[in-house]
Amino acid sequence: AWHGTGVMATLLVRVPRHTWTCALQQRLAAHPAHCCPHPASRAHASSPRSSKESIAHWASRQPTAVTLRDLCEIGLDHKRRRDHGVFLHEELRIRIAQRLLELQQLPYGLPEREGIGTVIRWYTEHLMSLEEAPLPKGARQDEAFTSLLTRIFEEHTEVIQQLAFGVQDLMAELGPGYIQVQPEVDSILRRFFMARIGLRFLIQHHIESFRSREGHSGILQLTCDPAAIAKKAAQDSCMLCRAHLGQAPPVLVQEHVAVPGDFTYVPMHMHYMLTEILKNACRAVVEQHADGFDDALPPVQIQIVRGYEDVTFRITDEGGGISRARMSDVWKFMYSTYSKTPWASLRRSSDQSPNSADSAGNPLQRPRPATAGGVLAGYGVGLTLSRLYAQYFGGDLKILSLDGFGTDAYLHLSRLGTGCENLPQGVLYSPSMRDSSLAIGEAEAEQFLLSDAEAAFLTRELEAFRRSTGGEGSSPTSAGGSLD
Repeated sequence: AWHGTGVMATLLVRVPRHTWTCALQQRLAAHPAHCCPHPASRAHASSPRSSKESIAHWASRQPTAVTLRDLCEIGLDHKRRRDHGVFLHEELRIRIAQRLLELQQLPYGLPEREGIGTVIRWYTEHLMSLEEAPLPKGARQDEAFTSLLTRIFEEHTEVIQQLAFGVQDLMAELGPGYIQVQPEVDSILRRFFMARIGLRFLIQHHIESFRSREGHSGILQLTCDPAAIAKKAAQDSCMLCRAHLGQAPPVLVQEHVAVPGDFTYVPMHMHYMLTEILKNACRAVVEQHADGFDDALPPVQIQIVRGYEDVTFRITDEGGGISRARMSDVWKFMYSTYSKTPWASLRRSSDQSPNSADSAGNPLQRPRPATAGGVLAGYGVGLTLSRLYAQYFGGDLKILSLDGFGTDAYLHLSRLGTGCENLPQGVLYSPSMRDSSLAIGEAEAEQFLLSDAEAAFLTRELEAFRRSTGGEGSSPTSAGGSLD
């Protein structure tokens, strides 16, 4: 059977096209000290904020969504890149502080558990480093700021691994009772990881755009070749499958160009998502059909279609499919049916040397030369993060199953480049109980992509909140209704 790894559906918000430029102009107008630094500025303040004060200050601000098209143009223009550095000097502090406040207010004693407390300390260090950094307005300051971002990006790459340790401790403590709290934990982690993807994307794009590469704007490749990337992902997945299971099915790639034109995207994101899907497909086929090491196996097929809005990958396997009873488990965080989990060995070795166990080769982590991406399955985060990476710029990952036969995975990647980041919207559970994204007009509706269990949990919590505050309208949300 196909084995999922817990992507938690995220909240997608349709927002008007606000660019980083407008946000930068507004911030400079509101904070003229940023335009004309003086001895009392942040870098030279005689009474600098404490870490607690900095977290509270920046977490109360609103992050600004950025479009793929804007980032592409920024990476090709040195002057715009430097202006964008001024924008990031503040934007990164907002995003890091909000992640910190969320981690500090996790329920069930999670902030004190192994791993999560470590992540809180790391993020605090990053925030305070940015607090002390001068505004990158000149060439020398820009180079120093880029060096600081490089250090932040490369240090402490085991965040997902450390958070998983804390969740595993909670799972072990609660035992079968963990199923009652899992919707809340999954919802929290989904929001955190989507925001982390955006944070690291902005950092790495700014770092990579410091130097010019032909055909690239930062980490964006201007003319991505999806077929070539799919073939490379297929080769890597088959290699892993053979190393762990003795053989691998053939992978066939076909491409249909319905709408010609360039496709600008992040190749490392695409490769990571395809590799995670193909690892599941190849393993399912081997486990379903192989008895020895030389059996004839049905192929895994990849069909790529360049459409008007998306480039879509359909990955089809004959690995037995997924039963309807198990489909809801596919997107649960930390869920995997693979018998050999790598987490125990990672826990034993986590204090010995840095590693990038963030989903066995997470594209925005520093890879280990010999082992990155070398695990076939068992983390319970691969498909989870793949779906979040797809959703980050308006795409999606969907799985359809024919139980007893096989599985189709549809990976949709936006080719327009105009969609804003899908920033998490913590309306119910942000630290300040407020919307933490761009302002949305009344005509701009919100769309919740939640599992049934998460929707039920949020409904119960909303009713409890209303009762505690004496609010009205605490009747249960009807099926198909929307959460307030």
